[in-house]
Amino acid sequence: MLKFKIISFAVLFCLVSPDSFAADGNELIGVGAVQQGTVGAGVAYPQDSSWALLNPASMVELGKQLDISLEFLDLHRGYRPRGFPLIVNTTAVKLTDGSGVWIPSFGMIWPLSENSVLGFGNFGVQGNVADFSKPRVTLAIPTNGDRRSQLEIARMPLSYAYRFENGWALGGSVLAIASRFRTDNLTLNLRPTEGDNEWDYAFGVGLQLSFYKRWEHIAIGGTWRSRQAMEQYKRYEDLIKWNLDLPQTVQAGVAVHLTDNLHLLADYKWQDWSSIKQMSEPTTKGGLGWEDQHIIKLGVVYDLNPKWTLRAGYSYGKSPIRDDGIFSNATTPALAEDHVSIGFTHRLTERSEFSFSWEHSFPEERTESGRGDLFSILGKGTRASFQEDGVTVQYTFKFKSKKDVEVDEVRVSRKLNPTIFATR
Repeated sequence: MLKFKIISFAVLFCLVSPDSFAADGNELIGVGAVQQGTVGAGVAYPQDSSWALLNPASMVELGKQLDISLEFLDLHRGYRPRGFPLIVNTTAVKLTDGSGVWIPSFGMIWPLSENSVLGFGNFGVQGNVADFSKPRVTLAIPTNGDRRSQLEIARMPLSYAYRFENGWALGGSVLAIASRFRTDNLTLNLRPTEGDNEWDYAFGVGLQLSFYKRWEHIAIGGTWRSRQAMEQYKRYEDLIKWNLDLPQTVQAGVAVHLTDNLHLLADYKWQDWSSIKQMSEPTTKGGLGWEDQHIIKLGVVYDLNPKWTLRAGYSYGKSPIRDDGIFSNATTPALAEDHVSIGFTHRLTERSEFSFSWEHSFPEERTESGRGDLFSILGKGTRASFQEDGVTVQYTFKFKSKKDVEVDEVRVSRKLNPTIFATR
């Protein structure tokens, strides 16, 4: 009965979970309108409950609050098969796939005392999708297969943070992961997968450790997320050779508080795709040939007045797909590299806020070089393109009990006089 309830919950979430991400590999650049407003930069500048996932240690700066967000992604993918005509379906000419998808998330911060905080949530974070009208290979024409793939992943952190008397804070999370997957791709033996584009579900777990420290005009933060071990998709054992684990990630950054109202953010993020065989091994061995990613995120936050906060950001991370992997990654189109975003928060009342963000990935178009494995050679000249725009709205409610007010007053004093507290 317990397992049935867990699966039912995961299925319910996935019914409205993200259909396509293409930013930090196949992860969103940020979760919720506040994070998205600075393209996911801010590991050293906590602003809402999504920091329970971004940097748990920094939650010590936040009061009790609930955040609910909804993102809409407008996606445009293109694919033009080229290469050896007896293998590649060159009659497909140019394939396009455009769709709009919705991504819900929620999180909560719950201070336990002046120096300890609990955080949790359910965040749609990762995936990919492609649904073209024709197959990419000639062998799949009779079944009209090898043209669709969809992966959806949600992380559910249970996070804790503690701040020591010297001002340093440490945090950690236990990460529960729910995912689902379907595809009609051909297997390495050139037969349609037995999964036949039916949904299959898998669950996983991982750990996260982080740190945070703020002085008067500068703050630093960092987080390490372990490799997240996932179950095998039973329906697709003929296609997925290794478990589709999620990679370890490192993100570190600095926040410079130029004035009380102006804050500059700079983060570095590393995605360890090379350690996941299913992602990094060549296609002839059953993988996708992805490389590690090194991503730079820059953001600015300006408190215009007590009611309005403005945000903007820029992110660059080279696609994990190499030029000799364009043909093989037709249904995993993680091509986006450059992103920009703008956003704002409007304080509706003393306790409630409304936030909005818009993010844009610049168009990317890539051509198969034919310099890789056999599939690369056969698909030389294949072209793929990607572009997306995303709009996110978020509602925040801040709880204010008597104890919370006292804790918040101490936190404000600590923010305004960090040196005094650090010498206690």
